[in-house]
Amino acid sequence: MRFGLFRLGTPVAHGGHGADVRTAVDVCEELAHGCAASSWIVGIAYGSSLFASQLADPERAMVWKHTPDTVVCGTAAPSGTARRVDDGWLLQGKWSWLSGIHQAQWTLLGFTSTNGDGETERRMGLVSTSDLVIEDSWHVAGMRGTGSNSAIAQDLYVPDPLVISLDDMADGTYWRRHRDEPRVTFHLSNNLPLVGTIVGIAAHALQKVVETTTQGKRAASPLHRLVAESPSHQLALADAAMLVDTARLHLTHAADAVDTEARSGRSPDLLERTRIRVAAAYAASSARQAVNLLIDTAGAGSLTDGSELQRAWRDIETASRHAALHLGTSKEIYGRALLGAPLPASPLL
Repeated sequence: MRFGLFRLGTPVAHGGHGADVRTAVDVCEELAHGCAASSWIVGIAYGSSLFASQLADPERAMVWKHTPDTVVCGTAAPSGTARRVDDGWLLQGKWSWLSGIHQAQWTLLGFTSTNGDGETERRMGLVSTSDLVIEDSWHVAGMRGTGSNSAIAQDLYVPDPLVISLDDMADGTYWRRHRDEPRVTFHLSNNLPLVGTIVGIAAHALQKVVETTTQGKRAASPLHRLVAESPSHQLALADAAMLVDTARLHLTHAADAVDTEARSGRSPDLLERTRIRVAAAYAASSARQAVNLLIDTAGAGSLTDGSELQRAWRDIETASRHAALHLGTSKEIYGRALLGAPLPASPLL
């Protein structure tokens, strides 16, 4: 991208910005005012670059040897099968809905493995996107511009140096490898820039509705000549604005907490990790509620084809339902942590 947005997560040692999570969140929110899909892909590239930057120096040099704008995409969600071979893994199967797959030179594929004690470990293998078959599967109501199609691997070999363990990431192994760089050890924190996209969608929708209302939009109500004169619409706009502010406050607080721990090389404790997770989900939910209120205020005309508000509505309804942002699950996990109830040992937490 023209302004180097794809190098947000590229290490400084390889010509990148090495940006912290708060910076990425702010950038993605701003980008979403213009194009939510572009913002989302920048967020994906940032988070995926943070994963790839956990690798050792020779592998990092291979990823970014041509340009700091090399794009990495991927998913930590396990799919397909992984078979252990000498010094690596053979991956087989399909990984669905990989945002940025059409821009990325490298792709991270999540998979699981089982050790000798029968314990399951979550890993990601970094592969060349050119070695994957891209399946046209992204046919959805919103966020269409992300082109989040599926990737198919057929006995694709991934050597051990290109494999990232989420457990090793969580316990600080990779931070010790690159002590001069902030190291994010809590992998779900990489989703925070995506929430920045969601907040940006809502903030832009609020801006558009306020502009239209203040420009003298006529009211359908027999009680008022203009929409701006209606107390019910005034209250709805105030509620929407407060929901956007609420979303932003939760999101930036979470991003600042992640950055503080990353700079110190620590992993947030369990309670803090669950709080960050629920904050991200709550922010996404609040932003979605804001857009629904704004659509009520703007009226049915805002849902016509070509309307910016219709696109915002479709985009936020889709983006805010990312699996990692499910509010019910996140609240259940946070509630258990608050009560000291048992939680499974997992890098997802």
